[in-house]
Amino acid sequence: MNIKILQNFYSNKNILVTGGAGFIGSHIVNQLVELNAKVTVLDNFSTGNLSNIKKNLSKINIIYGDITNFFTCKKAIENKNVIFHLAAFVSVAQSIQNPELCYKINITGTQNLLEAVKNNNIKFIFSSSASVYGNKNTICTETDAPNPESPYAKSKLEGEKLCQKYSNINTGILRYFNVYGDNQNPNGEYAAVVAKFKYNLINNLPIIIYGDGKQTRDFIHVNDVANANLILATKENLNNEIINVASGKSINLLELINMLEHELGKKAVNIEFMPARSGDILSSSASNQKYINIIK
Repeated sequence: MNIKILQNFYSNKNILVTGGAGFIGSHIVNQLVELNAKVTVLDNFSTGNLSNIKKNLSKINIIYGDITNFFTCKKAIENKNVIFHLAAFVSVAQSIQNPELCYKINITGTQNLLEAVKNNNIKFIFSSSASVYGNKNTICTETDAPNPESPYAKSKLEGEKLCQKYSNINTGILRYFNVYGDNQNPNGEYAAVVAKFKYNLINNLPIIIYGDGKQTRDFIHVNDVANANLILATKENLNNEIINVASGKSINLLELINMLEHELGKKAVNIEFMPARSGDILSSSASNQKYINIIK
């Protein structure tokens, strides 16, 4: 999409980004500032980091708050034109350990926002996940029946259903596949694979794979994900449209390691194979035709 269209749409508009200090949210925030939008970030900073948006701290309004508090949500949405909802409990593995907290944040939090928005003329862009498809050996299309296999995936599907329930709200739903790029935390047991593998290669640490390494993923850069959000919100009638945000190409984790080794010019010191984790997807491959049509 032509940058002038985005500039014309966002200039001086009041935008709320929940989870705006997080990995994907921070990229949306930083792009919105460049488009001269008036940006508010709602974040409890449990996983988000101010350093992700530090270059624009003087240009944005920050609400230190939690989406599980309805009154915080109601205050945050005042006078907003668009809401990008990214605040979430994001770990599949941790959702299995603590499903109650996952459901509280991802379901109750989303309902709080929608309830606050329902009588206002505000566009609502919901960040969902490819995990709602479950394990599929075929290409995932938006019309496929969901088959969530973890509390995290179930919570994201419930978030989608809530968006559809509040039918008077102009809502779009983006199902992210495996997102990678700047501001992604490489540390911790549940770090995303691209950031973790790259960090370990650079620092001569062993790469740990849960499973046999043949599980496939569709990787998409965070800048493309941010653009998908920004572009979708410019559309007049969103009609709860569900869109896969993906590259349309899948590789397995062993191939990913080879690609990173080539990019960095160094070999992994060791690859350690651990038992597969509960809830992890074995195969992930996306149809991205709707996404391609949106960003044209």
